[in-house]
Amino acid sequence: MMRRILVALLAGGCLALASAGLLASGASAAARPSFVVIQTDDQPRNEFDRRFRDLYDNWRQIMPRTMALMRDKGITFTQYMTPFSLCAPSRATLLSGRYAQNHGVIRIGGPRGGWAAWQSNQIMHENLAVWLQRAGYRTLHFGKFMNNYGGPDEPAETVVPPGWDRWVTDATDNSTREFYGYRQNIDGKVTERLGWPYYDQLGGRDPDGCPWLGIEICNYHTDSMSQQAEAAIRKTGKRPFYLQIDYHTPHGDSRPPIGPEPPPRYYDTALRTPGPRPPGFNEADITDKPQFLQEADAAAPLSSGEIRQLDTQYRKSVEALRSVDDGVGWIIKALRETGRLANTYVIFTSDNGFFTGQHRITRGKLLPYDPAIRVPFVIRGPGIKPGTKSYEPVANQDVAPTIVKLAGARAALTMDGRSMKRFWLDPRRRSRRPILLSSYATITRLIPGDYPDEPADPEPTGDASASVKSPNQNFVGIRLGPYKYIRYENGEQELYVLKDDPAELENRASDPAYRRIIRYLDTQLEALRGCKGQTCRNWAPPWPQPPAG
Repeated sequence: MMRRILVALLAGGCLALASAGLLASGASAAARPSFVVIQTDDQPRNEFDRRFRDLYDNWRQIMPRTMALMRDKGITFTQYMTPFSLCAPSRATLLSGRYAQNHGVIRIGGPRGGWAAWQSNQIMHENLAVWLQRAGYRTLHFGKFMNNYGGPDEPAETVVPPGWDRWVTDATDNSTREFYGYRQNIDGKVTERLGWPYYDQLGGRDPDGCPWLGIEICNYHTDSMSQQAEAAIRKTGKRPFYLQIDYHTPHGDSRPPIGPEPPPRYYDTALRTPGPRPPGFNEADITDKPQFLQEADAAAPLSSGEIRQLDTQYRKSVEALRSVDDGVGWIIKALRETGRLANTYVIFTSDNGFFTGQHRITRGKLLPYDPAIRVPFVIRGPGIKPGTKSYEPVANQDVAPTIVKLAGARAALTMDGRSMKRFWLDPRRRSRRPILLSSYATITRLIPGDYPDEPADPEPTGDASASVKSPNQNFVGIRLGPYKYIRYENGEQELYVLKDDPAELENRASDPAYRRIIRYLDTQLEALRGCKGQTCRNWAPPWPQPPAG
């Protein structure tokens, strides 16, 4: 009798402990943070926290909501960069935590670029979305994915990549550069054309009152993505989620006129804004730059016509980015009103930068100068002190490791990046971790042991970023301490001491006083260009200081 009573008591105790364990597990799951990654396309730093002049001559923030709700509520990583400044390789790095040499997406087209390369490499089945989904997260994607996802206009792509519970993505390649007349793949089903496909010829745009008239009437791409993302947040319930929204803006439209298409409510609101004149704009002397740049179309100083075109494109970018800023506001509001904001990390960044006249380059992004590789990066969330800054060099291979660690998930592939958390817990913290810079536009021997015999596809002529103004070159480089060092496949070199020359106006590679520094950087670069996993994160030995004077 007593034995039966003891067994019953023990069984009851085990059930109680099991229930407590389940409750604890449930509480832990509920307490796990959610994540929102907001990524723009081709947004340089001078189109982020700057001001524009409105029609009444008032100077106003380009992105006031992003400044107030993201920058002022979180930490800005001032030295964040995208080491491979091209859409598909950069986006693949963000989702894999790997350098392009290790994830395999090294171009935007052809078998080794864009969607084709994504599908043929490990990252198709092992990436951030997959890892978070396995960990119990609901995963949602809105907007651009990989270049050449779908044909130019036909056929539309119906595949939903592994890892995504909700999939709202541009279904054809041209759709990724069209603000009206685009098609979407919504959970594997392709829509008809949304918006007015011939707005550039006939002047058709959304009616006045958009986006507040609703997505059934208003089809401006940026607003459509924002509204669908906002609605998804309001329907997520209690389950932790990962949401990534990839805007086209401020990438140019694939059709005339030049630049992105602003929404009707902001059209021409920046007409009185002077064009940007960043350091190095229309650089007076480029004889220190590589020969290929001196011989390119960029060799001549910018003409008055080119400068006017630059200014027009800049104003349109400002006007279009105001709609992204609205989207940031709607997303933060949805998080707040659903009670999710306090336990959600929100990131704002871009896939790469863009030239706006620096070094006489009026457009493009495929060279290793800061206007192409340095982009905005701000993050807010639990444990992040508002209004802080970190000057530690970080890059987009660090995004996936950061999120995986915060989520308590497990990455099934070795990542090259590292968590950024330690640098927002102590913004004064510094390291000697180098960052690899690279571009592989054509057949290359810069990736150790990888010598493909297939030619690279040319960048599509409809892409507003394609231009001989930023000629494609194979290179590897290193960003370490005060230095940026670049080695081109044709043998040319560049060395900049960024702390003294942030505009990269003085190439020191041929200066005998810097030979010791170049030997040091060559050694570090040789190790880095073949790195994988931990060897990409290892600290370099202390760097030699620049010569005095």
